[in-house]
Formats: sequence, structure tokens, C-alpha cells
Amino acid sequence: MEDQVLHQTDTPPRDATPQDSVERVSPSVGHPVATTFPILLQHLRSVRGWSKADLAKRSAFDPSTITRLEQGSRAPERETVAQMADAMALPMTDRDRLLAAAGYRSDTWDDPDLVEIATLLADPSLPPAVCREIRTMLRVAASHGRLHRMQPHQTPADT
Repeated sequence: MEDQVLHQTDTPPRDATPQDSVERVSPSVGHPVATTFPILLQHLRSVRGWSKADLAKRSAFDPSTITRLEQGSRAPERETVAQMADAMALPMTDRDRLLAAAGYRSDTWDDPDLVEIATLLADPSLPPAVCREIRTMLRVAASHGRLHRMQPHQTPADT
């Protein structure tokens, strides 16, 4: 699926500077919520105790590139964001948040099953009761996955 820039996002435009937004922090995880790419990048770097030079070295960029990205004076390319996310070994949720803040869709949407489910749930012709049933099945599937993530050595036949 071709990479697309997000048009509907809760983040300010790419040319917004950190001073243009209000940084909100989620109390449960301590991450900035609904913020700009520069603020989120700076946060993810600083929680690791890394300097700009550290991130630059680990992601194979010049330190001035990191500075310009964190100042919001340079729009990040998708590959640049992915390279920095890999260098920081970001979990999928943080990687997706960083991509979204930069204006790119998540890699998750490369999965045709997820795209189909999202398309179904967004279809106004689908009766609300059917949408509720689909959402219930999704919650059951997610619970099943979390259970097996906690007990990785068990197979369905073992339970």
C-alpha cells in the first residue's frame, strides 16, 4: 500500500514550532499527548537520557539534522522518522505516535485485515448493532492476544 500523508490528525501542521502547542502529558505513561513532532521527538530522546549528538550518532544523522527537526525548522521524511525510531528501539505505539506526529500513517495500516475492519466500522450503511458486535469480537481477540503475550509458551491446545 502506498505511503500516504495523514490529512486528519490531531497534531498541528508540520511547520508548527514547539512554542505553538501546549504540551500535555498523559499521567499513566508520562508521554506528551497530541503534540507536535519536535516536542515528541525531544521527549522520546530525553527520556532515554540521550543528547542530540547521541541520537544523531545512533541513527546515522548529522547532529544539526536532529537540532533542525527538534526546532521544527525541517520537515521530517518518513525514512528519517523510521531510522530514528529504530535507533531509539521504540515500541510500536511510540513509533506510530512519532510517525503520526510527523504526518505519516502507521506501518500498522499495511495489514489488509486491519484496513478492512476499519473500513467496515466506518461504513455508515452498516447497522449499529453489527458495529457493536464487531467491536466486541475485537475486544475478545485483543484479550486473547494479551493472555498469550503473558503466557507465551502455551499454545491453544495447551489451554
